[in-house]
Amino acid sequence: MDLKRIDNLWRFLCLKNNLTPQHQVGLKVSYAVRKGTQRLIHQFNPKLLLDSSLYLEDVKFQENLVHRTYQAQRRRFGIKQKTFSPASTAVFFPNELLKLGLKFDLEVRQDRHEHYSIRIGPFNPKNIYDILDTVNLISRTFWVKNFFAEGIRN
Repeated sequence: MDLKRIDNLWRFLCLKNNLTPQHQVGLKVSYAVRKGTQRLIHQFNPKLLLDSSLYLEDVKFQENLVHRTYQAQRRRFGIKQKTFSPASTAVFFPNELLKLGLKFDLEVRQDRHEHYSIRIGPFNPKNIYDILDTVNLISRTFWVKNFFAEGIRN
């Protein structure tokens, strides 16, 4: 049931925004959407939806030239936190994204050419507004434009 719901959400958003989703099924199911200089990838394990992540990154982001990294882990009951302290690291991105760390595990990476890659997880959208609010917040913060059109809300 969750697979069909997630598939319908991504197909609906891409249809309304005139984008083409790339859908791959293997050990993990992934949806990839490209808009301009941004790439959005949602990967999840169909058997365990808590093992899911949403990536939003520049198309020109280079994995091997990562210069700065910020990680924050969401607090979970019964799971011991890593010994990593985000308070001791410098925040090199806008502070509006720090509130995503309350709902998701957040990882922000920047390469030497000032291109960003953002990963949040576990990302299990229940409705279209979960996707719109999260993706558009990240996109507005880094690239000053919405990834998905806000007119879908009506």
